[in-house]
Amino acid sequence: MKQKIQTITLVLVALLGISSCSKNDGANPGNEDGRNGNLTGKLIYTFTGNVYQLDLQTNRQRTYFTFNTYGFNYWDMSRDEQFRLTSEREAGVFDVAKITLIHNLDGTIADEFDYVSPKGTDTNVKALLSPDNKNVLYSPTLDNGIVITDLDGNVLTHLEAVDTEAGPVMFGINDEVLWLPGNRIVFTLGDRYIFQSDPPYTSLTLVKEMPYTLWGNLRVNKQGTQLAMMVSNHIYVMDVDGNDLRQVTESSDGEIHADFSPDGKHLLVAKKIGPTFFYWNLAIIPNDGQVYNMDNDEAVIVIQPDGEEILPAVNGATFWIE
Repeated sequence: MKQKIQTITLVLVALLGISSCSKNDGANPGNEDGRNGNLTGKLIYTFTGNVYQLDLQTNRQRTYFTFNTYGFNYWDMSRDEQFRLTSEREAGVFDVAKITLIHNLDGTIADEFDYVSPKGTDTNVKALLSPDNKNVLYSPTLDNGIVITDLDGNVLTHLEAVDTEAGPVMFGINDEVLWLPGNRIVFTLGDRYIFQSDPPYTSLTLVKEMPYTLWGNLRVNKQGTQLAMMVSNHIYVMDVDGNDLRQVTESSDGEIHADFSPDGKHLLVAKKIGPTFFYWNLAIIPNDGQVYNMDNDEAVIVIQPDGEEILPAVNGATFWIE
């Protein structure tokens, strides 16, 4: 284990402006005969201890893998779709989280280690595998901010705060962080800002100041050029540099988050079920900058596997893979 921990306070280096939203001026052809049109790839979605895979061409659903919900935190898919990374709280262990790298092909373990956070005793952590499959990124917690380790659990980078004119702003438990290509990261701070930082994470750029009371659930496309997020209960997209922020969904209820298709041309939208955000259904819309009404737009493809009488309920990680 490495003894020296790199602990960094980030410094603001650039500011970018805020873009306006756009409205829908048309729609593309949607689902035909209850199928998924010409869409390709596979959807991966989680409900309690089951992770399912839906082949968009056949519209057939199968179980991808299962997990014990006791102590389970989160799971992530590698960019090359060869691995999944899981984070768990082990029974009777109160100071570390178990991180496991698993081959998707046969379910065998490629690597595993206990994550010991730099400060505090974080066990309920969201762990994300880097694009090169060599490092692990941990979402901010109350004590630790953003942490990056290698696959032996050695802490490589610890980002605790952002320096501002008013003083350092610490990360909170509601802040988010994602990998970008090249092991760059994008993250939120203080319910107000989105930042980007490149290795070795000693400086950062302000991507966008968000003047909204309700926003978050960031997703990035595979190309690293665009972000999707929830703003005021609907989905917005913008360029990764903060330009061209625009609303792309509307409804009488609400949407939670949206994953990009592998080519970035469509969005897999999580539609809220009922009065809470605990469960959601899935639907697909084109990612063309137009606004789609999730209640009645013909272009909206509602996901319902063949042989299933009700729409799949989802309450965990979702992905769209090739």
